[in-house]
Amino acid sequence: MDINILDYLDKDSIIIGLKQKSKKKILAAILEHLIDKKKISKDSEKEILKNLFQREEMGSTAIGGYIALPHARINSIKDIVLCFVISQEGIEFDSLDQEPVNIIALLLSNQKEAGLHLKMLAFLARMLREKYFVQQLKSATTSEDVLALVNKQQQLIR
Repeated sequence: MDINILDYLDKDSIIIGLKQKSKKKILAAILEHLIDKKKISKDSEKEILKNLFQREEMGSTAIGGYIALPHARINSIKDIVLCFVISQEGIEFDSLDQEPVNIIALLLSNQKEAGLHLKMLAFLARMLREKYFVQQLKSATTSEDVLALVNKQQQLIR
């Protein structure tokens, strides 16, 4: 199955310039944004945060190279939710390479979507391994820029 990231990512799912500096505060801010944009319900916020924090306790989802891929599978999530966060300043995320994170790709899905969830994570990781792409994303200033870069990059790696 070929994944098209743009089936799950739109301008309301892109956040540029969050000011929070800690992992917990940034994840909470991302969820607030997703609630505001009607991507997730306020009712599921506590459960999602709990699951994301539990996942982070097992090992940081900051994989190095300025990238973090926090993710959770939660029954209250109906459709896959993907959110890209771009931070020029960087966020402390307990990264494996001790560097701050500039790009967060948060993935939420339903428990029943295990296969698609793993495929999406693998595709995102493959996409975000490209250093030039990451540099371009880091300097993106609009959600339209991010969508155009993602579209171009996924065409390259297919």
